[in-house]
Amino acid sequence: MENLPALIPPAHIFPMPLPRRLLLVIAPHAARPLMLELAARTALGGALRVLDGGNQFNVYPVAHEVRRYTADLYAALERIQVARAFTCYQMATLLEQARPQAQPTLVLDLLSTFYDEDVRIEEASQLLKGCLVELRRLAQAGPLVVSARQPPEASADRAARAVLLNQLRATAAQVWEA
Repeated sequence: MENLPALIPPAHIFPMPLPRRLLLVIAPHAARPLMLELAARTALGGALRVLDGGNQFNVYPVAHEVRRYTADLYAALERIQVARAFTCYQMATLLEQARPQAQPTLVLDLLSTFYDEDVRIEEASQLLKGCLVELRRLAQAGPLVVSARQPPEASADRAARAVLLNQLRATAAQVWEA
């Protein structure tokens, strides 16, 4: 298990096809531009599942990137299946219901909803533990790239919420950090 943080590579440096393990990208804005570029490049080669925890997925930059490589824009975009979670409870449900598959899965801004101060830290931590079990299950079947960010600086319980990121970091096979 390689858990030493490394600098985040540009999306075109990610090994393709993606390896069958849990890769974690930690960066401001949960590495949104990089993850969208990675989504585009992955969809060029086949099916892709995107689980969006921070309302990060925007099809326009993905389509722009796909167009750089192929004129068959719609075929590539149709290979992307997107599901969004607006609460940490919904993210837990998305991960529980996600069937293991050989095709890559991208989880965008996983911890965004877990940083919600309306959810007690104990409850968020317990939900995340279940999510980490599900992430390991999914990574056994196919490539899994998860993006996350530090808790917001304005958060009253920032230090307590940072524990969530450390739990996620400990689960990853490889961590890239900005």
